Amino acid sequence: MTSSKEILSALKFCVIDLETTGGSPEKDKIFEIGMTKIENLTITEERSFMVNPEKEIPEFVQRLTGVKQSDVLGAPRFEEIADEVMQFAGDSILVAHNTSFDIPFLNAKLKESGRPTFENRVLCTNVMTKYMIPDIVNSNLEYMGKIFDLGDQKAHRAIEDARVTAKLLLKFIDIFITKDLKKINQLYYPRNRFELDRRHFDRREKELSDVVEQLKNEKRPILLTVKGEQGVILSLLPIENPAASFDKIAAFLSKLQWQLITLRLIGPHIEGLMQLNINFLKIPEATRQETLNFLTQLQATATNNMINPLEQDDFLVAPHLIQGQLIVYSLMGFASYSELIFKFPSHKKKLTHFLQGQVNRFEAAKTQRRHQIIQEIKPLIESHLMLEQNKKDTNYIFLKRQDLKKDQKQFFQAIENLVKHHPDPFDFPSRYI
Repeated sequence: MTSSKEILSALKFCVIDLETTGGSPEKDKIFEIGMTKIENLTITEERSFMVNPEKEIPEFVQRLTGVKQSDVLGAPRFEEIADEVMQFAGDSILVAHNTSFDIPFLNAKLKESGRPTFENRVLCTNVMTKYMIPDIVNSNLEYMGKIFDLGDQKAHRAIEDARVTAKLLLKFIDIFITKDLKKINQLYYPRNRFELDRRHFDRREKELSDVVEQLKNEKRPILLTVKGEQGVILSLLPIENPAASFDKIAAFLSKLQWQLITLRLIGPHIEGLMQLNINFLKIPEATRQETLNFLTQLQATATNNMINPLEQDDFLVAPHLIQGQLIVYSLMGFASYSELIFKFPSHKKKLTHFLQGQVNRFEAAKTQRRHQIIQEIKPLIESHLMLEQNKKDTNYIFLKRQDLKKDQKQFFQAIENLVKHHPDPFDFPSRYI
């Protein structure tokens, strides 16, 4: 059987990035093209073209790219370099970080110049990102370069962006090889197998020992989903530190007639507990109580003198699994819809609207807190939050709505400090499953 590496090594890619005077192929023009060729999983050649757009580059575009009007005045027109662009790309798979923009725009200009348009296969690293990192809230190229440590680059310069896109593609290809890609089609639609936050263990291919081996080396919080015949959820196990209790987890799993086990990284442990709360009643009664008993034995117990954040605090903020992202929960009405994943400070306005909306909804109701937490799960959630609030090294922060009203600057300073002191506690996606 052909290996993943052999399948992918045989492919040729040409990464393309355009800088244009605007977003309309009908009205706007290209003023810079960057192209990077990948063969045998290696960047082999690059080309950069400055293009005279024969029209004014808007001021904000000049500021964004650093390209001045004077930089392109002596450059060739697109018609003069079009053949060279087509020749460089050849029959390669065309790649861009937003193929829905770059490739149609380029084809429009080729058509204008009387040339045939590209009919090559097309691959979008932005779409791939959203398949492989489902909860990512910002997949722009600059951010992807940062979280995968692809090196410094000048954003919004065509050759620099093409180079970073090429490095990102090679990073993803390395992941496809690790996760054993079987068919080329999986490169275009990498779902249900290549997500970086999870791994599936099918009983037809894997043993329980394979699951245990993964657990032994994983200290980040996970959610184990155990399915039996016809996809029935036999158990859901949010585990804060799998490596510390892999033997107990293995003993529990060995009692179940499992067909598929999915191990998923969840970031803060509270996310796993909330998933358990949402899906608890889907677990058959035969294994529901066993699941609950096991998790209760596994989790440390809070003492009676500890303050219960569910009753005393209004918001919980913690680092999300993905580097640079945070997650906030409303503790006033703890439910699956009372959470927000955001980046700080870039999503500060969105965060403010969420916080104020939660406060307004709670205060308008003029009632007690209504947590949508199943009674059997509530002790697990309460105990976890109480223990975290009493830790000195926790990466959770608990906030009150009164502070949001009284001093927003100080309120958001606490979140800024969280970002500063816990920038990437889960080392993801650079270290994936």
